[in-house]
Amino acid sequence: MIEHYPVVVERESNGTFSAWIAGLPGVYAAADTMAAAKRGIRSALAAHLDALTALGQEVKPQADLLILRHDAKARTRRERLRFVGAGALLGKKATPAKVEAARRNGRKGGRPADRAERSSHV
Repeated sequence: MIEHYPVVVERESNGTFSAWIAGLPGVYAAADTMAAAKRGIRSALAAHLDALTALGQEVKPQADLLILRHDAKARTRRERLRFVGAGALLGKKATPAKVEAARRNGRKGGRPADRAERSSHV
């Protein structure tokens, strides 16, 4: 099973980098460079997961990844500060066929049937 962990890397005022995993208190790393901080947080998470496995415990991060977009040109405050998904930052867009399939499936992320299947359902 694949798990995803939201990692935050920040540049501190003194020029160093701090990395931590949202929802897993105590899993953090600090280094002089971004690359070293990323290596450090990867090692810290691996050690944390190994320790939990040895204790027979499961990892349950208690965080959600939310991204708040600021659009200074928007007319209203609500439009100016708006939550967006990570896919919006990556440029992923749903095609009209995928949106319709999601509606039919009753859940987000539905896949459109191929053309032969679509024509037989109509």
